[in-house]
Amino acid sequence: MNWDNIKKDFEILVHKYDYLNKKEKNIPEDSPIWVMWYQGIKFAPPLVQACVSSIIKNRAKHPVYILDKYNLEKYIKLPSFISEKFNNRTFSITHFSDIVRLALLYKYGGYWIDSTYYISAPLTKCDSSFYSLKLTYDYKHRNPLFICKCSGNFLATPKNSFFATYGYLSFLYYWKKYNSLIDYFLLDYVINIAYTNSFEFRTKVNNLPFICNIHSLVKVLNSEYKNSDFKCYINKLRWKNKYISIMNETQTNYGHIIEKNKFNSNHIFENANFL
Repeated sequence: MNWDNIKKDFEILVHKYDYLNKKEKNIPEDSPIWVMWYQGIKFAPPLVQACVSSIIKNRAKHPVYILDKYNLEKYIKLPSFISEKFNNRTFSITHFSDIVRLALLYKYGGYWIDSTYYISAPLTKCDSSFYSLKLTYDYKHRNPLFICKCSGNFLATPKNSFFATYGYLSFLYYWKKYNSLIDYFLLDYVINIAYTNSFEFRTKVNNLPFICNIHSLVKVLNSEYKNSDFKCYINKLRWKNKYISIMNETQTNYGHIIEKNKFNSNHIFENANFL
């Protein structure tokens, strides 16, 4: 495995599909939102359930599709070598979801939102053909390879877009050729190669608005509830954290999120629209 060779092959795909940038239209305001918890949302931790509930509450005109291992094949059919390598544990659920999100955006378009995003206000209309959350400059240990500063876990494109086409085919190429992961952040590398080699895509990314520090709330989840901690209406949380407090759990920011977005499987699936 040689990163320089992989990079060159990804660059070839960028140049092959770069023409799609000029054909793209803005992301429709009724495009789907894709959320996945592979084991099934009913079995997800309380914080994940609350986050998914918050996405549904604030979906605006977007239908929400909640995916898991039981219904995924209703929406996409991945090549057999992807399924085989996933079943053989060549790559993890995390990296399987990288392929899934790009396949969905390629076929249908819309938003991919990780199931650990907490959203507290309606999503606004997107006047662009690419959307992601712009990150702070010190994110990911100032790794110089993450130069475009956008988030692979919150993405939006129209169907058959440049990024979804190039990104999906890059992952198919990679996993057809290789049997191990060169880096945990492979999706971020894919994004950055597009950013570096496509003027049109780079312009779209540079024009993304900076909302706020989406990683600020996770640092104070176990602190006493303060409304000011929720000034950013989109927050990336981590479900693996242990929230243990000497005070009553309901008095913490974590407790506030759980209480405000109580999980109700009937409510969630009533609001989720399926193709």
